Amino acid sequence: MSTTTQTTTRTTALRPGRGAPRAIAARQVQQQRRGYTRAVLRSLARNQQGRSTAQVQRMLQNCLSPLGVRLSTATLHKLAVDITAGRPVELP
Repeated sequence: MSTTTQTTTRTTALRPGRGAPRAIAARQVQQQRRGYTRAVLRSLARNQQGRSTAQVQRMLQNCLSPLGVRLSTATLHKLAVDITAGRPVELP
């Protein structure tokens, strides 16, 4: 009986440790995606400045969607207007 108790204790003790590295890795991936998304947004802001709002809005949607960023139409429009006007932009 003592062998069964020891095995159960060891298995239970290992479980919390296995989840922690996954959470750390998930946080790192999320931070990398945010950083990449910010870089894409800055690049678009530099390159699309002075174009029409509709063009910029379409470009934003096309470039941010593959990164998993889904913004409302109103937010996309506001970002597009700011980029067209040459104002600094950040994701909400």
